[in-house]
Amino acid sequence: MHMLHSREMKKGFTIVELLVVVTIMGILSTIGVAGLRGAVQNNRIKDAAINVTAYLERVANETNRISDKVCVKVKGPRIYAVKGDCNHATTKELSSYTLEAPLEFEGSALGECKKNWFAGDNKGADFEPKFGLSAAPVQGCAVIKYGASNKKAMALKIKEKNNIIPQISYDGTNWVGL
Repeated sequence: MHMLHSREMKKGFTIVELLVVVTIMGILSTIGVAGLRGAVQNNRIKDAAINVTAYLERVANETNRISDKVCVKVKGPRIYAVKGDCNHATTKELSSYTLEAPLEFEGSALGECKKNWFAGDNKGADFEPKFGLSAAPVQGCAVIKYGASNKKAMALKIKEKNNIIPQISYDGTNWVGL
């Protein structure tokens, strides 16, 4: 009878049981947050590749529409188009697109890209009107990086293609087209 009475008295959880459950929940949430952070970075770099490529394609279409040269330049996280070639461009902007931090343009040429339009002494990318073809330069790229990580994106124009191709790399070396 004494044993039956002690079972009736036990209601709730012990402090040890609660601490074990809270510890397990903390470990699982830490793993989930790290995975979520990586997924957010991957999606942001992928979106940057698609958006910068779309912007450059729009500039190429606009160049053909106005039948005049257009120079695309980068200043910080902002890419913009001005009328004229890059050596004699006007200061009046035709359009622009700004990356959100921590995304930024990078000055290196990677993967299939042999010439980064915005690296070193390059003043920008000259878009020239071409009947029935893309006005984009024959080849080159714009490279975007995600903060201090190895995640990178690229808007790539190669000689064999008439359009600009978005590409991403989650490790900075292996590139995948989108």
